[in-house]
Amino acid sequence: MLRVVFDSNVFISALLFDGPPRVILKMARERKVVLIASKPILIETARKLRDKFKWPEHNVQKFLKQMNRLAKVVNPKDNLNVITEDESDNRILECALAGQANLIISGDKHLLKLKQFQNIPIERPKYLTYLIKE
Repeated sequence: MLRVVFDSNVFISALLFDGPPRVILKMARERKVVLIASKPILIETARKLRDKFKWPEHNVQKFLKQMNRLAKVVNPKDNLNVITEDESDNRILECALAGQANLIISGDKHLLKLKQFQNIPIERPKYLTYLIKE
């Protein structure tokens, strides 16, 4: 089964908007893909939901509980410094390695610029929905 890592912005898009990120999250709920996450990614997502989108704390906690049940949460051991323009993007790469991901889903320009990392492709969300339709 395909093992997929979301960056925090893909999580947020899946929660707030219709489109490919939400479709992929639904696929994870249906156990069609394995969603891989890490504590740093979930913490960053929760922070953005609180600060930028003004989510109430009880909704943020509900999201975190759901993700802890839905996703395989890994504890990366590596501390990478591949992306220097935005150091926090390295958390996505660390999670992908620790979770033995097959695919990283992101809209982040720094991650997309890499195209792949250690043979793990980095693609936009619409890529996976297109791939599944094939």
